[in-house]
Parts: sequence; C-alpha cells; structure tokens
Amino acid sequence: MSASDIPPDEAGTVVVGAGCVGCSAAYHLSELGREDIVVVDRGPLFETGGSTSHAPGLVFQTAGNKLMCEMAQYTRHLYDDLDSFRTCGGIEVAYTDQRWEYLKRKREWGRSYGIEDGKLLSPEAVEEHVPQIDPDSIHGGLYVPSDGKAHAVDASETMADLAREYGAEFYGNTEVTDLEVEDGKIIGVVTEHGRIEADEVLLATNIWGPLFGEMVGVDIPLKPCAHQYLVSEPIAELAEADREIEQPILRHQDRSLYFRQHGDSYGVGSYNHEPLLVEPEDIHGPDRLDDLGLEYPSLREFTAHHYVENTHPDHEQSAADAAGELIPAFEDCNWQSRMNGMFCFTPDGMPILGETADIDGLWWALAVWVTQSGGVGNVIAEWMENGTPRLDGDRIDVTGASIDRFQHHHGADRFVHDRSAQQYREVYQLTHPRDQPTKERGLRRSPYYPRQRKLDAEFYANDGWESPQWYGTNESLLDEYDVPDRSEWLGRNWSKAQGAEHQAVRDRVGMYDLTSFTAIEVRGVGAEQFLQGLLSNDIAVSPGRVRYTTMLNEDGGILADLTVSRLDGNRFLILTGGGSSGTTQGRWIRDHAPDDGSVKVVDRTSARCGLGVWGPAARKTLEGVVETDISHDAFPFFSCQETHVGSVPVTMLRVSFVGELGWELYAPSEYGAQLWEIVWNAGEEHGILPMGDATLNSMSMEKGFRLWGTDISPEYNPYEANLSFAVDMGTDFVGKDALVEAKESGVDRRLVPLTLDEPNAVVCTGHPIVDGDAVLGYTTRADYGYTIDAGIAYAYLPTEYTESGQSVEVEYQGQRFDATVRDEPLFDPERTKILR
Repeated sequence: MSASDIPPDEAGTVVVGAGCVGCSAAYHLSELGREDIVVVDRGPLFETGGSTSHAPGLVFQTAGNKLMCEMAQYTRHLYDDLDSFRTCGGIEVAYTDQRWEYLKRKREWGRSYGIEDGKLLSPEAVEEHVPQIDPDSIHGGLYVPSDGKAHAVDASETMADLAREYGAEFYGNTEVTDLEVEDGKIIGVVTEHGRIEADEVLLATNIWGPLFGEMVGVDIPLKPCAHQYLVSEPIAELAEADREIEQPILRHQDRSLYFRQHGDSYGVGSYNHEPLLVEPEDIHGPDRLDDLGLEYPSLREFTAHHYVENTHPDHEQSAADAAGELIPAFEDCNWQSRMNGMFCFTPDGMPILGETADIDGLWWALAVWVTQSGGVGNVIAEWMENGTPRLDGDRIDVTGASIDRFQHHHGADRFVHDRSAQQYREVYQLTHPRDQPTKERGLRRSPYYPRQRKLDAEFYANDGWESPQWYGTNESLLDEYDVPDRSEWLGRNWSKAQGAEHQAVRDRVGMYDLTSFTAIEVRGVGAEQFLQGLLSNDIAVSPGRVRYTTMLNEDGGILADLTVSRLDGNRFLILTGGGSSGTTQGRWIRDHAPDDGSVKVVDRTSARCGLGVWGPAARKTLEGVVETDISHDAFPFFSCQETHVGSVPVTMLRVSFVGELGWELYAPSEYGAQLWEIVWNAGEEHGILPMGDATLNSMSMEKGFRLWGTDISPEYNPYEANLSFAVDMGTDFVGKDALVEAKESGVDRRLVPLTLDEPNAVVCTGHPIVDGDAVLGYTTRADYGYTIDAGIAYAYLPTEYTESGQSVEVEYQGQRFDATVRDEPLFDPERTKILR
C-alpha cells in the first residue's frame, strides 16, 4: 500500500462506510461547504462488500410513511441526475381482494406525499407491461411510471467524485478498529493504518452498526437479515421483447416476492422464508471470503430449501411455487446465479439516524435501503451541518427514524432479535396499522394494569408500555349509546366500545391512565430563565399556574407541545407525550440546559403514575376525597396544586385533553393502586368508567386539541398549526427568529378540521384532500366525532381553502367523500363544559 492510500491523521469529519449512504452523506456535506471530509471503508471502493454491492436497486417510491416516501422520491431524482437510475416504472400486483383494496389506499398515499403518476391497472394491462406474467392469477396492479432501478455502486462512485471536487478524500481497504471518546465527545477513529483525529464521525456501516455501538457502549437495535435473490437463465418472453423497452420492476407482496429484468433473464427476490437473522460479529471480512466461496461479506451461501419449501410462517406457498404461479416461465427454468444477501431490520422497521445522546459528534445513518439512501444522505448532512434535519431544503419530521426514539429495553438482544424477525416476516405482509406484536409484551405496566385487565382492556404496545385502547366492559354501554358501523378495514382492531366510551365520558366521568406520559422536573435558581429561553410561551407565571406551550427547533418547527406547571419559585413540572416522543423531547431539554449547575433536569416518568379524571361529574367524584378546595374559583382552569387524594400525595393539574371538566393527578408510582381505588370508589355513584387511548383521541379531535406526531410535528410551525396563542413574541426563545421570518412572509397553509358530509362516514389518515384534480393536502388525523355525530379529519390546507364552509373532497380507497371545512373547536366552542 502506497502512502497515498493511507488516510491522513486528522480530519474535520470522518465518514465510516463508502456505500451509497456514506457517499451520499459525504457528497451532501461537501455541497454544504465542508472541505475536510475523510471517508473510509473496510472493503474496496466502491464495491465495498456491504449491502450496496449486491442490492438489486429497486426503487418503489410509494410508502405509507411520509418520511420514507419523500426520501425515496429524493433518491430517485438524485440518482437520475447522476445517470445512475433507469426509469422503467414499478408495478405491485394484487393476488387477493384485500390487496387490491390496499393498492387503492397506497395510490392515495402516493398522491398525498407528492407522487402523482400512480395508476391502477387491470390484469390485462399489467400483462402488457410484463408479458411473462399470468394475468389470471391477479386482480390488478398499482403502476407508478416514475419508479425504477438504481445502480447503487455507480451512484456511490459518482457522488464520491463530486465530493472529491470539494476536497473530500476516500480510502478503501481501511478497517476501523476502534472509536475514541473523551469527556463525552468523539475525538477520533482508529484504523488498521493508524489513528484519524476527528471532530465528528458519521457511521454509515449498516449491517456492522451494532459492532461500532459496542466500541462506545451504545445500544444499536439492529439485526442483519439474509434474504434470497436468484437470476434465471434467459427466458423466451424477454428474449423476444423490444430491447428498447425495459420492463417495470415488479412486486408480488402477497407472497413476499419481487422481480426485475436482467436483459434476457429475470431476477426474483424472496422474503418468502423464515427470518434468517445474522449476528454482526459473524459477518466475515475479506480474508474469509475465498474460503467460503462468497463474493462479498454481506452474502451467505444460497439455501435452496428456503426457496423450494414453504418455511415462511405466514404463507401457504413456497417461494418457488408462488413465483411459478405468477411467472409460469419460472416453473422449468434454470438459474444462472443464486445468493442469500444481507440487509438490516430494526425493531420497528425504520432507519437509525442522528447524533448519539451522550457522545457529542458521533452520528449514525443505519438500516437504510437503497430506496431511501440518497435522501438519507441529504437529511443527515443538513442535520450535521445546520442543526436541524431538512430534505431538499424543507423542514421534515425524522422523529420516527431518530436514534433517540429507542427505550431502555431496546438494548436487550432478545427484544431486538424477536421484533426484527417480526419486521422481516411482515415487510411485504398486508398488516393493519393497528396490528399488534405478539412477542416481548408486558415490559412496562402501570400500577393500574391488574385492574385494567379485570375490566377487559384491549392493550396496545406503545414503546414497551401496555396502553389500553378501550375496555370490553364498556360494551354494555351500547344499550345506551349508538355507534356507527365501520367498513372491514377501518373496523379491524377497533371496537364499538370506544364510541360508547366517548359518549359516556361526555355524560358522566371517565378515568384515563396517564402513566406513560413523560414527566420532567426542571428545578434550580436558573429554571425560569432556562425555560423562558427554551419554550415559545411566557413561562414567568406565578406558582400554581400551568402554561400550554410549544418547543421549537431553530427552524421554528414544532418539537413538542407540552404543559409546564410552576410548582414553586424554582421548580417546574413539564408534561408531554409518552414513549419515543418523550425521549426525543426530553433529550432536547437536557441538551439545552445550562451546565453551570443552576438548573437540574430530571426525568420522573418511571417514578410517577398518572390518572386523568374527566367529565361533567369529575368535581363531584373528587371533591370528597381531595384535601383541597376544588371549586372553580379556588382551583381554576390551568392551575395546579400539590395536595392529597385520600392519603396519596398528588400533583393535581386542572387541565383536560378531552374538552370536559377535569383534572390530571400524578403520584409516586407505589401509590398508584391506592389512587385508582380511591377515585374509582368515589366515582361509582356518578357512573364512572375507564376510558382508553382511542376515546382520548376522538374526544380531543372534537375539541381541536393537537396530537403531536400527527397534527403537529417539526414540519410545521405554530402559525401553520393554529397555535399562535402558545407563542409570546415578547420573550426570546429557540426558533423565534424563524417565526419572525415566517410571520413576515405569511402563512400559506393552515391546519383545519373537516367534517364528512355523508352520515356515519369515516376515513383514515394519510389520504388526499382534493379539489377536482388538485391535491390540496392530506388527512393528518381522522376519526368519528360521536358527540357531533360526523366523521372528522384534520388537514393542512392552502389558506384560500381554510374558510369555514369551504367544500372539498377526501379520497379514500378509490372513493371521494364530500367534506366541509369547519371552524374549531367543533365541540363546545364557548368552553362552557371545561370551565364549569
């Protein structure tokens, strides 16, 4: 090895991994002005031996997740500009009636997120594009003409060449053996050729990611998985086809198969076998490849029985039988190549992006497929350089892909193994958004859990928590309340008990489990000043008052909406959503706290339980068991007190997310069982009932209260979200400059509620709002409003469509539903219920 092949001993930024993700990040960082970038890879440049080297490169842009869909679109355009993309179109076929209905919804997701060219095809029309298919075996297909094939290795090399023009350097055959951290900051990487001092390090190593996590004591919840890819010998239909016309890429998701053309041959990729998980430490380096007869470290020997036998736990056909049924030419063909190739799955199927919480300057971009690779490089580069993630210059919500979303149990190998295997099994499955995992359940339980089980709670997994969605015992309320039926898809994993709960809480009093919500205590002599500079509303209130506020990033995007209770002069309690949103928001608060000792930030979530008591009978339920006076004058709306319920010490907030009179009660966890019993017994004479998450969501929609992650996210600022009342421009806070600019330039879209004109109609989230052929926006949240007796959807619409009474349409599953823009709130606009 010559001196020119050895990396320098220092660099501003070191990128580990020269596959398509690492090269995209280096290219985009270079474009943003970084000149001292060094990229290293254990393999040769640019066919490094990782997943990029063997990936078939299929880019199907449409996904139900907006982030993944938009990153795929960016990748397609980027690689097309780099002459590393062939636009041949993509078709997904429907083998079942259920899949055909799903493809209708999927086309609408594409329209919502910017893909306008999707078309539904008859079986005969699919055959015109793919002559070797048997049209009698399918119901039709979804055709997206702008889909196609990416040549990831070529794209990587081209992006590297462009980055080199800005001064970036690339070194192959350079294995990183260690990461150096000092005082909570990355200071360098150690390679087989020496040490590189660095200010920042980005790990884009995909299947080897967990090994780098072990170097610095960071859990990386990711499992490499192997799946099969075969290329046939030439088949007649392709040999006879017009060589100027390349067939669309093809997916047969009902049998976990995909296909692409290789000249006169046809390739088939199969997930139609049991999960083949691989430990990262067992992925051999180049020194073992010859012994194993493999071309790349990311390959495994082809296991024929996984193709010819049905080993997938959810399928009725083997991959060979299913492929032969769809493509009859496969029944008698021979194969010129076969392999088991590795890629990654995380427990939730999403990438791992962002900076390590406790190690400044150590960044990750893992579990990324070629489909999103170009977009990920753009997002991570913007994040590293400018402090906030953006895609193609626009604000974007990466919370679902952030490394901060993981909880403590994600560090357990058993959990990662089981959930990653499930993600593999379901990657092409027709899963419902509310389908629940069956393994690794019951990890986090509130103290009310035994009582909730006795009340026949339907539990959903929520970042390890068991969260009741509705209660089976409330089905008895259906004798009293009418609940409209739902279609097969919308009615799946749903119960009429939820609609009855909703109406009963409006009439009586409900108990809701708040334990999973994030509780953060901020205290110290500098607490007020710190929060005043962090949050958008004025926090300088008197003790005993509660503020609703937003927390913004530097772009003015909403990172959280939360309540801040001033318990005394130097002690505040922040309450926000639970699970992954709580951990990402909690990190932002900790990272911005001063390090001079004047402020302490303590997460109290695991130490506290919570109970919401809401409804017209809430005061009657609580007044006999609470030590303090809870009359309206003594305990006004948006105030708080520390008191006792029976003998249980509680922090009591008069706030309500359902638009009814009520309080939130927070107590040390060990008092939880007693707190439930006291409130339940006190409420029995008033018809108290348990209520779940589904009821909370539908009631909050009627009242116009925002749900973070759907209605609001970093994509939107408070003016767009109609939360200007939570912004005090007389204070200085993170994101204020961006809001000043936004206010001056004006808002061109706003969040508004729609009601569906058709009685009893309900739609789902992610579907287009249209006026004629124009897509105006999409449903951010949708449900039925049982009090107002109408289907509700929220959407960000152009300002010219936000006047009350404006008529639009909602596309859902191939139909159009008339809808009307409304003023909010839809329920109790005079606030007589909540202020009684």
